[in-house]
Amino acid sequence: MKPLQKVCIIANASKAGAEKAALRLKELAEENGVEASATIEFPPPRDFLEGMDACFVVGGDGTLLNVMEEAVRHDVPVAGIRHGQLGFLATFSPEDMENKIPPIFQGSYRISRRSMLSYRDKSGFSKCALNDLVVKSGTNGRLGRFSVFEENERVAEYACDGIVFATPTGSTAYNLAAGGPIAHPEAQVILMTPISAHTLTSRSVVFPSGVTLKVQPERNPDEPLVSADGQPAFDASPQFPLEITVAEESFPLLEEQGHSHFHVLRNKLKWG
Repeated sequence: MKPLQKVCIIANASKAGAEKAALRLKELAEENGVEASATIEFPPPRDFLEGMDACFVVGGDGTLLNVMEEAVRHDVPVAGIRHGQLGFLATFSPEDMENKIPPIFQGSYRISRRSMLSYRDKSGFSKCALNDLVVKSGTNGRLGRFSVFEENERVAEYACDGIVFATPTGSTAYNLAAGGPIAHPEAQVILMTPISAHTLTSRSVVFPSGVTLKVQPERNPDEPLVSADGQPAFDASPQFPLEITVAEESFPLLEEQGHSHFHVLRNKLKWG
């Protein structure tokens, strides 16, 4: 890949040590002849990524998810320096910086195009999610009922606490905790996993790209709660049904040459 000439650095100052790591990363960039801009404003200012060759995010996976929209809009690859817990996206550790980041400045990296979900409600409001869209039964903990359709064909009506619609990238997040499968990050699929389903035969379903899924609450005692990547998915109460598809856009994730997804899984999930 081409050497990096201009990068930006975003630090989540709420993470202990993140600001210090960001300052050292800026020094490393300048020592390698790379122009660097840094901020601890989080989320970052609008268009902070414009014109950049790459963006380095110092925090955790949640921090990285918060720059997703800007990265996609400006098509700027993002690398994560981990100051969080698991770090499936933020794969570099602060200890890695001295040895692994300088070669990246010189072009020793690759860009992994991660698929996203596009979701919209009946009003036409639409956005994207990199990990997942979660529809839950409400605030009082009662059992919810949801119908899911592929195009116009009913898949099933689920009695459950909610449903996770996940990307392959998000397959190791809430989807995994709910008992769903892990998908290879380059797969173009939607994983659907019911949460605490009342029927033991309710299992995850994997759908290919190109299909449109619809989810509709049925006789729920409360208004469903909808989140995307751990944040409220809509500014106001959504109008059901919701439509979910594989997005046309993709998220550019910057990884080191030779990065192994399965090495990360073995390490993070203790597979041995």
